[in-house]
Parts: sequence; C-alpha cells; structure tokens
Amino acid sequence: MRFKRKTLAFASVAVVGAMLLAGCSSNAKSGGGSSSAATTGFNAAVDKVINPSSKTGGTLKLLSSSDCDSWDPARTYYGWCLNMQRVFSRTLVNYSKVNGTKFTLAPDLATDLGSHNADYTEWKYTLKDGLKYADGTDIKAQDIKYAIERSYATDVITGGPGFYFTAIIDAPSSYKGPYKSGDLPSSAIEVSGNTITFHLKKAFADFNYLLGLPTSAPVPKAKDTGANYTKAPAASGPFQISSYTPTKSVTFTRNKYWSQSTDSIRKPKVNEITLTINSNSDDIDNQLRTGAADARMEQAVNPTFQSQILTQPKLKANSDNPAGPTTRYTAIAASVAPFDNIHCRKAVFYAWNKAAGLAIAGGAAAGKIAYSATPPGILGYDPSYNPYPSGKDNTGDLTKAKAELKACGKPNGFATKYAYSTPDATNGKAFAAVKAALGRVGITVSAATSSASDYYSTFVGSPNNVKNQGLGLIAAGWGADFPTPYGMFQNIVNGNAILPQGNSNYASINIPEVNKVLDDTGTPSTQQSGEALNHALMEGAQFLPTRYAADLWYRNPRMTNVTSNNALGFGAYDVVNVGVSDGK
Repeated sequence: MRFKRKTLAFASVAVVGAMLLAGCSSNAKSGGGSSSAATTGFNAAVDKVINPSSKTGGTLKLLSSSDCDSWDPARTYYGWCLNMQRVFSRTLVNYSKVNGTKFTLAPDLATDLGSHNADYTEWKYTLKDGLKYADGTDIKAQDIKYAIERSYATDVITGGPGFYFTAIIDAPSSYKGPYKSGDLPSSAIEVSGNTITFHLKKAFADFNYLLGLPTSAPVPKAKDTGANYTKAPAASGPFQISSYTPTKSVTFTRNKYWSQSTDSIRKPKVNEITLTINSNSDDIDNQLRTGAADARMEQAVNPTFQSQILTQPKLKANSDNPAGPTTRYTAIAASVAPFDNIHCRKAVFYAWNKAAGLAIAGGAAAGKIAYSATPPGILGYDPSYNPYPSGKDNTGDLTKAKAELKACGKPNGFATKYAYSTPDATNGKAFAAVKAALGRVGITVSAATSSASDYYSTFVGSPNNVKNQGLGLIAAGWGADFPTPYGMFQNIVNGNAILPQGNSNYASINIPEVNKVLDDTGTPSTQQSGEALNHALMEGAQFLPTRYAADLWYRNPRMTNVTSNNALGFGAYDVVNVGVSDGK
C-alpha cells in the first residue's frame, strides 16, 4: 500500500509499527489488553494495562503532526487513524485485545463472531439490541450493508481498505456503488431485520478479520454526504466528533446514546478527547516532555526526545518500545539485469550489512534484525529460520557473496540502483550503508530517489518504471492489515496481485508456491501454511528482510488504563479506554 501509514515507516528514525493481528477468540478480557498492573515503568504498557483506575471525567489531550487521511471509516487507512476510529466507530467484529503480539477478535455490534457455511463463502451476523447512533436513532443491519456498498464507489470513496471486500463479495461486475447503482442485490449482501449475511464469490476463512477494519462501521444512508462524510461521520461508538477543523483540531465528546451494556470492548473513562494537529513535530515532543499533552498519535517520538527518554530514567519509566510485527525489507527486481539470475540476488543477500542498517534506524529501539520475511505475530514466523546467514555479527558473509557472484557470472561484481524516498535524511544514510556494504564485493550501487508522495504510487509502484529505470533494489516496509499470511503478504508478494500502476508488489515477485498459499483463502491459516509461504518466498531471493520494526512512545504519567495498541495504531496507545488521574 502506498498510503501514509506505510510511508511513515521511512519518515522516522524508529520505523512506525504496523497493524498486525494474531489470534481470534471471543473469550478475551475487555479493555483492549491482557492482564493489568498497578505499577508503571519502561515497556510496562506493551502487553499489560497499566495504572488501572475506575476514575471518570476529564479531558485526554492528544497531539499529531498531521490530520487523518480521512475520518470517514470507509476511507481511512493510516494506522493511527484506524486506532482513532475505535473512539467513535463500532464494527460487527473488533479487537478486545490489542497489546502484545497476539490479538483477539470479539463481537462488537454483532452478538457473536458469526456463522458460516461449510466452504466459508457465506457469513451471517445478528446485531445486538439497543444499538444507537449519537443522534439517538437506531443502528440497523441495513446501515452496515450500505457502508460496504460505499466502497464500490471508488470515484467518491477513495483510499481505505475496502478493496478487501470488493474483491470477494459476490457483487455484479457492473456494480459501481450506491450513488450510481443503488443497492447491492441480496445475492451479494442480504439483510433481514437485524441480521446481515455476506455472500462471497470465493471462500474466505478469515473473513472476521476483515470486519475488524472500520470499513464495516455502519453508515446511515440519510447522513451520507459522499466525499464530505469525513467532516461529520455518524458515531456508533462511545464518543462523537463534536468539532472538527481540518488540519487543525478534532474534539470528541461522549455519545450519550452509547450503552456500556452493548459494548464489552470499550470502557471509556474521560468525558472529552482533544486532538490538536501541530506541524511542528519537535514542539509536539516538547509538550509531551513538559506534561502539557498526554500522548502523540501519528508516529513515535523524534530522535532528540528519543535520546532524552532512553538516557533519563524518569522519562524512560513513562515510555514503551513495542515491537510491532512489521518487516522492513529491500525488494530485488528480477526484471532488472543481472537480477534475473538468482545467484546475483543471493550475492546481495549475503553481502548486506544488517547491523549497520539497524544502527542507522536507531539501534535496539528501532527493532531487531530480521532473518526471514515473516515477522513475529504472523503465522509462519520462525526465529530459528535464517536461510542467508550474514555472519555472527550480521555485517555480511563476503565469502558466500563472492561465491554467488561467481555462480551468476559476475565474479567482479556489477552495477545497480537503489531506490528510496526523499527528503528524509535517514534514508540517505541507509543508502550510504548499502553502497558501502555491497561495494565490498564489487557491487556498485547508485541512488535512485523520488519524493515520498510519488514513491509508492508511480516510482516503485509501476512495474514498467521499475524496469525502465533499472531499479534493482527497492527500499520498502510493510505491516499486515490482519494476522494471517494473506493479511501480511497478499499485496506485496502475490504474483496474481501485480498491478500496472499503484502496485505494492514492487519487485513483481511471482513465485507459484507463494501464490498457492495466498490464493487458498478457503482454508484457515496455520503455522504450517505460513512457514511454507515464508520458506518459498525466501528461497526466491527477491524479498530481503532487514529489520522487524519497533517504536518508542511516551505517555503522560496522569494517564490511566494505558496499553499499547499494536493491532491498530503502530503501538500508539489505545486511547478509547484511557482515563486521566487528575480528572482534568
């Protein structure tokens, strides 16, 4: 995906964590986390709910350096905005546990996790009684159908993860959304009273994970304003947007018609949440340091504040460094010579200096070195699997690299280009490290840069441009939308998902064994199938994993019921359940 939630991974020293989800059960504890702990401390909120309190009232003060891509639940796709959606939007299914690396699905608007037929092509859900919007009107199953229908209107509803639904729901090929085509026929989505049934054109055993995305948040047709819906989306959660000035501020106040008895996932404490958008990112960190604000949402702290946190015990005690299962990697394009020869690709794998890359990214606070494609939290992850060892110090194995160069007919090396986005200085430093590392075996690397706004969409997102520009090495980063191999890898390595423009499979990887696992959506994902995909992908030597990302976040000590949202929000805090100890 070329969305900012992915691009942010290149914009900060500590790569922004991702939306990875692992585990599915209706038996989770509510409140967004696992066990609680009365004490705070460094990393205390990574997998626990800390500073527990039943105190209510006050205002939670949040900051961000940018606005959401959209407050419309169908269009938002920035990870931190998916986190914010939990404040005012509910879905059929959502996450009752969002911390740690294993996350748990639970019924939200639905009475349970639904029922399906034998081949996973039909999913049926019943809504709870007593569900209401902030204006007091009833939430209906028809509103959820309408919400999904909006995703088909791609000329109006741009962005967002709606493509997951439009790709598998059994809708007519001519359907263009409710604005042009009216209602979807019942053969696609069927509504009967408070029951909704999804009919799929292909089996999808992990359909509940799709419903964890805000795309299924109900939208009343009478309130829909199309592209302008972002200005005042209908609130189904415990808060509503009461004031919104684009690129400036958002204020959330309580939805008086929301009922705790219908919601086992959210246990809100504050009366109000304010989000102030400040383009001065360093000023945001300063407000956090002085206690003028509670938390920032869109990314982890900047390098200066990070250094202060890690060296000052009092600050460090109020910070967390969750390792969201996100893989930073370099895609190697086989369409660019001499990478059409697998041995030339393997030479790069062995010559790569992963230790240098981690140091440039921020050291241990930025994550840990990756030995294979599948990150922790995704089925198939195996910390012992390391098919291309780069020496005991992770600086490279030059002997093996030279042997692969000889095998590919380039014993003296070759020249290639390394693509990355600008103007971020960290990316330039990363390029310099790559150039130095590969230069040790005679591989000459030159820079090929593009602005961040165009990098994913047209520069590396066009297979023709990759080939024509000779972009042999492509810097990238990715985090899954849900916790299955499909949710992690479908868009970035499935050869059947390659697009002529806006392509996320930057190296046009097309490995039959990988495609087979990803296309088999009618079988529930397992560790075994995940390992099969991981091994096949690594054996193809086009996906060079460098680091599993982590981020450093800071929390105001007055915040209560705090836990990291590693499922939706890159490790930022799960603010829907946060309170403030001073009631202010």
